[in-house]
This record gives sequence, C-alpha cells and structure tokens, in this order.
Amino acid sequence: MISFRPQARNVPIQASMTVTDEPGYYEDGSFGIRLENVLIVKEANTKFNFGDKGYLSFEHVTWAPYQRKLMDLSLLIPEEIDWLNTYHSNCREILAPYLDDSEMAWLKKATEPIGA
Repeated sequence: MISFRPQARNVPIQASMTVTDEPGYYEDGSFGIRLENVLIVKEANTKFNFGDKGYLSFEHVTWAPYQRKLMDLSLLIPEEIDWLNTYHSNCREILAPYLDDSEMAWLKKATEPIGA
C-alpha cells in the first residue's frame, strides 16, 4: 500500500500508471514543506527477475530544480549527492529548449553540481 486513502488500498501499482512522490516535513501549527514530483510507472530492465514477476521503476514527468538553499547538504551521503546532480543535469537538458537566455541563466545557476 502506498496511500493512506481508503479508495487507494489494494490497488497494485502497474506499468503506465501515473503517481506522485510527495515527501514532506511538517511541524504542527508552524509550517510544512513538501516536494512533489509526478512520475510514470515503467517496467524496469533488471539483471535479476525474482519469481519471473518483473520489476517496476519510475520516470519523472515534472522537471524543476530543488532549491539547494533549503537543504542541509552536510546530511546527504555521496549517493544522494550523485542523484541530485544527475536530476539537476536532466532538468537542464530537458528544459533548455523551452527557455530564453535569461531563464537559461537562472536554470544553470539553480542546477550547478554540488560536491560530495
């Protein structure tokens, strides 16, 4: 089960479904922060296939850089930094054709790689 909503219970995730990934942090009566990405469920190509059932993966539909000044980068492990840098690189590549020069300058700055 991925959702706490009663109507979403017992619905298996299948290829071609659209889902959202919504991690967040909330302090009661104070504030909340939520990152939300729309994802498409895809069949995954994996080395192993336990029980010949196959595996699923997720592909991003929405592409927006994460605001680094809101992150405590000292808490990230090297694999998370690599993931963030790859995600930001993909943001630049996918969004570049739709941006003018000033928007592209902003995107380049917002997606600069961070060090490990």
